[in-house]
Amino acid sequence: MRLKTALVSLLLLCPCAYCYGQLRFASVGGEKGYSALRAAYVADLDNGFVLVPRYGYYRMSDKEIDEAGSTSRYALEVSYELSDSWAVLAQGMLQPQAVGYEGVGYGVGGQWKPFYYWAGLKNPVLRVEFGQERTRTYGNTQGKDLPQGASRQVGTVAFTQAGLDVKHFHLQAGWRKVIKYSSRVPQDVTFSWAEIPFMTAVLQGYIKDALAARISYPTDFVSPYVSFARYHYDQRRQVAAAVSAGLHVKLWEAQVTGGIEVFEPRREDNRKTYFSLSVEMPI
Repeated sequence: MRLKTALVSLLLLCPCAYCYGQLRFASVGGEKGYSALRAAYVADLDNGFVLVPRYGYYRMSDKEIDEAGSTSRYALEVSYELSDSWAVLAQGMLQPQAVGYEGVGYGVGGQWKPFYYWAGLKNPVLRVEFGQERTRTYGNTQGKDLPQGASRQVGTVAFTQAGLDVKHFHLQAGWRKVIKYSSRVPQDVTFSWAEIPFMTAVLQGYIKDALAARISYPTDFVSPYVSFARYHYDQRRQVAAAVSAGLHVKLWEAQVTGGIEVFEPRREDNRKTYFSLSVEMPI
C-alpha cells in the first residue's frame, strides 16, 4: 500500500514522470513495527532542467495502529545545469499535520561536478545548500497537549556533501548544520522527523548538527560500503553516533542495496537496529 502511495505521489509531483529517468526506493524496518520509506524519481528533461520529486513515509514504533502513528513528507527539487560542471537548484518540502506535528521547508543551492578529472582528483563532486525548516509541535514528549498551544520553530540550515574516487574506493562526506533556531527548543518538546546523512532511518528530535562519512569499494557486480555518523540534539550536549554497512548489487538494469543501520552502538539502553533495502532502476 505504501509503495502504491509513493508511486502516486511521485506522479502527481512530476508531470513528466513518463519520460526517461531513474526511479529510487529505499525502505527500512526495525523493532516494534518501525518502518520508513523513501522514494524519488530523477527526471532529466534534456534541456538543462532536472526534476526530482520525493516522497517519504515514517511509522513510529510506539504506535500500534498504522495510520495513527505515521506521517508523510512530499518534496520537489528543481535543478538547472549552467554548464557541464555547474548547476543551481531549489527545493521545497511539505509535511502535512499528523501525530501532532507538521512542517514545511525550502532551500537553494548549487552543485559543482567537473568531468572525470580535476586538479588530480577523480570524479570530484561538491554540493552546497542553504534553507529554512518551519515546524509545529502540538504535544510534549509524553503525548500531552502543550498548554501554551503549538510550539513553533524555524531552523536556518546549511548542508554540504562532497565525494571523490581514491584508487579503488569511493569516498563521501556530508555535514548538516542548523545555523540558528528562532527560539530556544523546550526540553519536553521534540519533532517527528530528523535525518542523518547516508542513513535511511528517520529519527525524532531537533538535531543541531550531523557529520557523516561513507566509503565504498565499487566493482562491476557487488560493492560493499560502510558509513559512520556523529550528531547531537539541540537539547543535549552529549554526542550520538550511528553506523551502517551493506552491499550494493547490480542486477541487470536494476541496482539493489541491502544493509544494516545501528544507532547508538555503544549505548545499550539507547541502541536501535534497522535493516534497509533500496532499489534503483531506469524507467
